[in-house]
Amino acid sequence: MLDPATYPHAAPAPVLIETHVSWIALAGDYAYKLKRPVRFPFLDYSSVELRRAACDTEVRLNRRWAPALYLGVAELAATPLGPRFDAAGTPLEPAVRMRRFDRSQELDALVGREDVAADELAALGHALAGWQGEAQAVDASSPWGTAADVYAAIEENLETLRGAAPALTAATVAAVGAWIAREHAALTPELGARRAAGRVRECHGDLHTRNVVRLGGRLTPFDGIEFAARLRFIDVASDAAFLAMDLDRLGRPDLAAAFVDAWLAASGDYAAARVWRLFLCYRALVRAKIDALRALQLGTGPAADGAWAESRRFLATAERAAMRPVGRIVITHGPSGAGKSHVAAALVTTLPAVRLRADVERKRLAGLAPGAASNSAIDQGLYAPAMTERTYARLIDAGVALARAGLDVILDATFLDAAERARAAAAAAAAGAPFAILDCRAPEALLRERVAARRGDASEATPTVLAHQLATLAPLTAGEARRAVAVDAAATLDPVALAALLRAAAGPPGGSPRAAAPGS
Repeated sequence: MLDPATYPHAAPAPVLIETHVSWIALAGDYAYKLKRPVRFPFLDYSSVELRRAACDTEVRLNRRWAPALYLGVAELAATPLGPRFDAAGTPLEPAVRMRRFDRSQELDALVGREDVAADELAALGHALAGWQGEAQAVDASSPWGTAADVYAAIEENLETLRGAAPALTAATVAAVGAWIAREHAALTPELGARRAAGRVRECHGDLHTRNVVRLGGRLTPFDGIEFAARLRFIDVASDAAFLAMDLDRLGRPDLAAAFVDAWLAASGDYAAARVWRLFLCYRALVRAKIDALRALQLGTGPAADGAWAESRRFLATAERAAMRPVGRIVITHGPSGAGKSHVAAALVTTLPAVRLRADVERKRLAGLAPGAASNSAIDQGLYAPAMTERTYARLIDAGVALARAGLDVILDATFLDAAERARAAAAAAAAGAPFAILDCRAPEALLRERVAARRGDASEATPTVLAHQLATLAPLTAGEARRAVAVDAAATLDPVALAALLRAAAGPPGGSPRAAAPGS
């Protein structure tokens, strides 16, 4: 693999990279990925036939999101001059041929040098929802993605980690394992319901920051799992949770929030919140296991010590996922044009939080795209009282589920009705979630100007609708005002300062609301 003559193109000074399952030769403008003849509980590359099938599957699967990267399967053949790719001779070994890319553009490297924007992660979250929506759903007769299969996959990781102790922290492995057993037992009906609803699909399966690269200015997944169908026919939430977990581990909850917010908004899969912590914990255990296996292969020395340290860090991440406190619930308040959606969007990465827009969810409930016009009159059609009640119920129910998953959440709606605000506050209290109100205000002239200028937005507010809102809105009560932070839409927005005020007004995650912050 290090001989330039092995390749059918210019390949000065090839470089060989080894992982626990592959050899990857970087040769000129291309990369050749060979499967190692290994067998693990989760993988079998023990014969050339199995390795060839794995190469074919890898190309098919990964062309879904990276068609320019995966070029096909090359064959290493025995010739009189030695092993050669794409040459006449006796076939020796298949290899996935890829277009070589700059490894400094891999997402973990981008995060490490702070060279990636939240907008890029949001675009990836939106794209992932689209890929998953088009992916093949698991066959009902298959065992993949059942609640039992989910637990078996998690237990395989735990078993490897138990075997690696005491190099790892045995007590932590035991504690995480006990939490998973309890959580999985409680979620067994939910996991089954999600599978029946088509949420188990042929996913990437290994979506962490080292398997995402910036290509052509776009974050692109690669190296999805080909070696085990059961590890890629998984709950779509498990796929998304992997990248969210890894971004959190790298100290970038803001990027994780941008990714998760976009994925949820595009998919509408807010029920994923119920299984979110389980999958976060599982995905951290996967990485802890991989690093433990690598350390065992390396034996002793600095490289092995580094692999053990990484494994322990991922294990600590799994423990944090299991112990995440209940998140905050923030509702917006204010008429159309008061800047609620603009402020909520800015808080996604600064609080950080996930947001739900009433305008989008109302249309989703009606089977409409966000930008579709219903042409409904006041209190009719899409805006009839019954539909409004359904919309707010969806926002509040999803918000509580997200908060219980340990995520801060912003419910972006007018909340002009005091009864709806009370309903949200009561739901937050029942969930043990700190609660605050983002009170968005603007001069009436500015409100009218903004509403009249709106084009292509999910909101269908008109000047007539705004006039009705202003005439019927219920001001915040004195009690509500104590948990509110006011935002002047006419002033310059400082998201960082606003996030700090909201945290103070609501109180810490998992705690009780504190006294209102100055200026609230």
